[in-house]
Amino acid sequence: MSTTKKPLLEVRDLKQHFPITSGSFLQRQVGAIRAVDGISFDVYPGETLGIVGESGCGKS
Repeated sequence: MSTTKKPLLEVRDLKQHFPITSGSFLQRQVGAIRAVDGISFDVYPGETLGIVGESGCGKS
């Protein structure tokens, strides 16, 4: 029997991009803010994951 713990959460290549738009009537995307771009992590039993950031910064 293996004593290696399995992760409770596995995240691979996480990305969260927010569009930047221009125009008031016909909005078009002119760019993007890359809040998170390609991170990977594991959370194992007994570990704690904390997410820190300013109000409205996209934590959810």
